[in-house]
Amino acid sequence: MQTINWREILRLMFVRDWPWKLLSLVIACMLYFSIRAQISHVRPYSVPVDGAFDSGDTGVVIESVEPRSVQVKLRGSNSDLNQINPDILLFDISPKRKKNNAVPADSETVRLRTSQLRNANRLRVVDIEPPEVQVRFDVPASLQLNIARPEITGVARGQVRLLYDQTSATVTGSRRLLATLDAGTVQVMSTLIDVEGRTQSFQTRVALSPPGDPTRLKVTPSEMVVNVQITNEKATKRIGNVPVQVIPLPPDTPPWTCIPPTVELHVEGSPKEIANVRREDFSVIANVVEDDSENFPYQEIPLTVLVRQGTTMTATPAPLSIELRPPPDANPE
Repeated sequence: MQTINWREILRLMFVRDWPWKLLSLVIACMLYFSIRAQISHVRPYSVPVDGAFDSGDTGVVIESVEPRSVQVKLRGSNSDLNQINPDILLFDISPKRKKNNAVPADSETVRLRTSQLRNANRLRVVDIEPPEVQVRFDVPASLQLNIARPEITGVARGQVRLLYDQTSATVTGSRRLLATLDAGTVQVMSTLIDVEGRTQSFQTRVALSPPGDPTRLKVTPSEMVVNVQITNEKATKRIGNVPVQVIPLPPDTPPWTCIPPTVELHVEGSPKEIANVRREDFSVIANVVEDDSENFPYQEIPLTVLVRQGTTMTATPAPLSIELRPPPDANPE
């Protein structure tokens, strides 16, 4: 029985005329890559870089990734390249978690791999520039800050006093951001309290806001209760020799005689208004009913005091009423 000499067969296949066989392999590879290059294309894309970090119980978060995007060249057929949506391309990186939940350093260099590219389908990654990104970590921290005295807006009808129990708040957020704050000078701010036209005390809640970027820092508590006490302080002043005006005054007739012709006003108002009060701010009116002929001469006519608009002052005449004597031609027949 004749046996097959496998060694001789292998020698004939690979060793015999091996220079020509090697040349044929090189030519075949050149033809393959030449044809592949002609039917495939390369396009550059700007791909964003994002990532997640398993922080365990440390609270470590990724603060930033630099650069935020990299330039990627993808190779594929013209059809595959046309079908891809550049907006959904993404490099999804995941920095390694430290052993024993140790807090990582402030930053870490992560090398980009083709396996981290999402939504590239059958396209092949030719080049990534830059090939590495810098990931910055941050640890949540807290800082106790004093609350600044709330500010008011508007003018109340009295003296305003603010009473509140909350004097400090806890600001939490980025350790790197909190490190720039000086607890001795920086304070937590609150919203304005509107007291325009208020005459009575009231209670309100004001929102607290952290210093710096409110989207990256949080204040606890987020608001506080403020009791607004309004004390109505009154000032008084007497203004004498205010003339009395008769209304209505019959046309083309001499003035009516007022007894007395002038009165004294007792004025009350805020200290600021009383300090700037003038006689021209008031008008004293005696209202006469023309057809009330049975009451000639007019006696005990009540007086009305008109105060300039835009003020909260009140005025009381002394006396409260006067006697009016009409001109001789105004008497009934």
